[in-house]
Amino acid sequence: MRPVLYALFGALALVLLIACANVSNLLIARCLGRQQEFAVRAALGAGRMRLARQMLSEGMALSLLGCGAGVALAQLTMLAVRKLPDGTIPRADSISIHWTVVLVLGAIAILTTVLSSLLPALLVARANPQAALQSASRALGSRTVSGRLSGWLVAGEVALSTLLLVGTGLLFHTLWNLEQSRLGFETAHVTTFTAMPADAAGFSGMAVSEDTGNAPASVATLVYQPLLDRMRQVPGVESAALATSPPLSGMDIGSSFDIVDQAKDPTNKPEARVSAVSGDYARTLGTPVVRGRMIGDGDAATTPFAVVINETLAKKYFPGKDPLGKQLNLGGKDTGMIKPYTIVGVLGDQVDRTVGGDVEPLILVPAQQVPTTSLFYQALLKTVVSFVVKTKGDIPVAAEMRSVFHANAPGFALDDFQTMQEAVEKSTFSQRLGLYLVGSFAGLAVAMVFAGLYGVLSQLVSYRRREIGVRMALGATRRSVAQLVLRQGSILVGAGLGVGLVLALATGRLVKSFLYQVQPVDGWTYASAALALAVVGLTAALLPARKAASIQPMEALRED
Repeated sequence: MRPVLYALFGALALVLLIACANVSNLLIARCLGRQQEFAVRAALGAGRMRLARQMLSEGMALSLLGCGAGVALAQLTMLAVRKLPDGTIPRADSISIHWTVVLVLGAIAILTTVLSSLLPALLVARANPQAALQSASRALGSRTVSGRLSGWLVAGEVALSTLLLVGTGLLFHTLWNLEQSRLGFETAHVTTFTAMPADAAGFSGMAVSEDTGNAPASVATLVYQPLLDRMRQVPGVESAALATSPPLSGMDIGSSFDIVDQAKDPTNKPEARVSAVSGDYARTLGTPVVRGRMIGDGDAATTPFAVVINETLAKKYFPGKDPLGKQLNLGGKDTGMIKPYTIVGVLGDQVDRTVGGDVEPLILVPAQQVPTTSLFYQALLKTVVSFVVKTKGDIPVAAEMRSVFHANAPGFALDDFQTMQEAVEKSTFSQRLGLYLVGSFAGLAVAMVFAGLYGVLSQLVSYRRREIGVRMALGATRRSVAQLVLRQGSILVGAGLGVGLVLALATGRLVKSFLYQVQPVDGWTYASAALALAVVGLTAALLPARKAASIQPMEALRED
């Protein structure tokens, strides 16, 4: 969750800056409308610091109101969070409005007050009361300090929004790639669950038993195989299999191994994940067998020992060779796996720990052929094991499986029922959460850019009514007046886009860990973000442009 949290902080900071820029613009506009009021107060003896404090006080009031509304929204959000499925957000029940949150809110209120009110306060403090009283609002326009500041703020909003839009595009591309990536198994109507026997062994007490002559019968033969036979007879169940480490389960047992009759390298010993499985494993998950055969229920303790490897192991340790018929030694006396295992098949690669992650070498061992005196028996079969069930349609898998175990193995505890589709969604949760959050913030940022650009251009049109009236009286067409406003908006959007794209290029490496099969500098993503903001900017500028084009010259000149 830590990378997601950092990304959330970054997106929140950008949205906060955009909001502060918007509020600054609104306060600057308010200052321009109240400049005569401030001039009169200054003429009556109010000092510059007192006028600046007034603007800061007004900004603080706005910030406190915003924080209060934020607390109310946070309470509603927490109610919604607690209704999410268990495990969606770690420790969701412990999330509450703590005193530390209140302190952070206080700091945010002070920060937003400074960021949003500092520029208006400086403008009020530096204003010339005599000029303001003499000129009223006629001399105001895009060339004034206030007009230029408003334009710069809007350009800054566009730049920050570009960052968020680029991040949203990269995350969307990543999620799309993950959903289209090869899983190596089917997700439709496939359910996994765990089963723990009452006498489950702990890892701390594992040891190799030397009494091989009196080895007990395997739980895989006595319990799990009969259970599988009953599970396969349940109406609606197409197939069922045991697997100690199914894909995306998070249960991994790794081991080094030796290839029989092959020179050993003590400094670079082969390693692989090891999973004990039953027959029907590949059929249940829908994973293709590339070469040879798959493990079957007939691979018992009395038959020749066999294993199946995945494609990754075959390519890594048997490059350009046929692995079928080769033998693997899984530790010998050190692990209790005395007999070597013969490779009888190569299984297609399956996703291991995460969707889109690297696939590791895998060895599949028949559950009934794991010696009960070995360490692997205790680590794989005398602890929590998993079952995979494929159904012909939607049936209550959990209820049916609990019924089978209750009738045949009542001492087992069943848990973690989930479909493979749910497992895939959990694996891509960080990317999806990042996309939803950053996308939401990007949408909010674009909306604020629209409002900010529209507000600035509308102010400019209002301040330049007399100038526009003079231009039209001297022969300027309504089209040229509209183009004047559109050109002003295009300059602001273009400048913001340029800076935003440069910032996105510079910060691309920060989101690299979130991406899958997409580069931080993706041309289509950058072009899409630029096009989207250009369309938003043009739309926001159209209304003020139409307003400017509709000004009547005589009415504008009569106003003053």
